[in-house]
Amino acid sequence: MVRLYTDDLSIAYDDRLIVKELSVEIPDQKITTIIGPNGCGKSTLLKAITRIISHQSGSVVLDGKNVAKENTKQLAKKMAILPQTPESASGLTVGELVSYGRFPYQTGFGRLSKKDFEVIEWALQVTGTSEFKYSPVDALSGGQRQRVWIAMALAQETEIIFLDEPTTYLDMAHQLEVLELLQKLNQDEKRTIVMVLHDLNQAARFADYIIALKEGEIVKAGSCHEVITQEVLQDVFNINAEIGVDPRTNKPMCITYNLLKGD
Repeated sequence: MVRLYTDDLSIAYDDRLIVKELSVEIPDQKITTIIGPNGCGKSTLLKAITRIISHQSGSVVLDGKNVAKENTKQLAKKMAILPQTPESASGLTVGELVSYGRFPYQTGFGRLSKKDFEVIEWALQVTGTSEFKYSPVDALSGGQRQRVWIAMALAQETEIIFLDEPTTYLDMAHQLEVLELLQKLNQDEKRTIVMVLHDLNQAARFADYIIALKEGEIVKAGSCHEVITQEVLQDVFNINAEIGVDPRTNKPMCITYNLLKGD
């Protein structure tokens, strides 16, 4: 049984249609990456699935229920999203930021319960950010901040986590650190991870399932071996790519490429 899918989903900004009657299934307890050129609808799709923005037609279905009709707090217990450029209020400590993940579970005056504090400590520990608990978020490096935001998403105790370009602005080491953390969460905690990535080799290395978008439509969806091919990359990115095999993972990798030019 597929827990999360879209059915003929169309999303528009003003009069411009960004995503066109898109139907896609998200594999449960797997890592899914969404790739495609700038402006093709990747981030828009994530926002619509998580109800940050509304859609024009079609539906998003989670556990047999239409997401658009789901109670906000109940939905926040099932799905968490880390936006592309998250911003926190100036002066917040790491512990305070992570505690915001417990909002869907708070009642009355919003005081944190013993269970809330236990989950916060667990999220800090899993992401390796416990030592920063009392430090201002603004004082951390980019990689440390990204791990803290992931800790906040984990504190929501959702089974599905969406991330919009989680490696943006990070150096190579910190990119790998974040992606390995997400992989560990998937393997150890059975979290379903859905993320937008620009780096094709990172997408191939870490994903179980890849969705390639172009102009709001799916060009190809499947395993990395099915999607990271010369034909698909030519169609999606207008490039002539040389595809090899990663000697460490045996997964396909883009070795080099040229931009295809029209006649």
